This record gives sequence, C-alpha cells and structure tokens, in this order.
Amino acid sequence: MLWFNPRMLIFTKIIHFLSFSVGIGGGVAAMLAGIRAKGAPADAVPLLRSLQKTLGRLSFGAIVLLWVTGIVLVYAARGGWGELNVVFWLKILAVIVLTAASLTGQYYGLTAARRDPAVMGPRMAKIGMTASTAGVAALILAVLAFN
Repeated sequence: MLWFNPRMLIFTKIIHFLSFSVGIGGGVAAMLAGIRAKGAPADAVPLLRSLQKTLGRLSFGAIVLLWVTGIVLVYAARGGWGELNVVFWLKILAVIVLTAASLTGQYYGLTAARRDPAVMGPRMAKIGMTASTAGVAALILAVLAFN
C-alpha cells in the first residue's frame, strides 16, 4: 500500500507536525490580535479583526489537515485503531474539544455581523482559550502516547 512507503510516512508526519504548528501558532496570534484590537485606535480595529479572521481560518484549515494526516498515520504507522492506548484516546478527546472550539469560532466569525460585539468579544476569548488549552493538551498527550 502506498501509505506504508517509508518516505510517504515521513512526509505525512512532516505535514502533520507543520499543521499543528500552524494551528497553534495561528490560534495564539489570532488571540493576540483580538487583545490588541480592544485598545487599538478605531481605524486599526478593522485591520486587526480581519487579521484575526484570516488567522482563524488558517488554523481551522490546519486542524482539518491534522485530522486527515492523523488518520493516515494511525493506519500507516500503527495498522489501525486497535492497538492504541488510553493516553492516545485522551489525546483524541482533546483534539475533539479543539475541533469543536474551532468550529464554533468559525461559525461565530461567519455570523459576526448579526452579533453584538460586546457579547462576542469575551465569548470568542473563551473559545480561543479553550482551543489553545486543548491543543497543548493534545500535544502533551501525543508525546506520552507515542513516547
């Protein structure tokens, strides 16, 4: 099978790790842009919000790529789901929380024009903190699961 080719496996791992970097880095950068937007001059706020939206979309795309490459890696490197330990499943739980937070953030971003900014600011901050915490937890659990 093509995915069991050692070079393809290495390439898939590289894409997986780069996607994680983009996801976490983009999420943190989007959070910082949101924090800066609170105290920014009125003419800078639209730019910061636009940057925040773009970073959020990039991070969400990275999460989708993480799911795809992660599933490929489970089959290519481990032969499927059967032999994975409890710590791996805790990692998957953290990834599900991260994905849910990211989906929620994307939904709110797409419907932002219909929402009260005073309410959405704190809500989006909580979503960002949840996603960041879940992402870090997923990383730590992945290290523990795979040594």
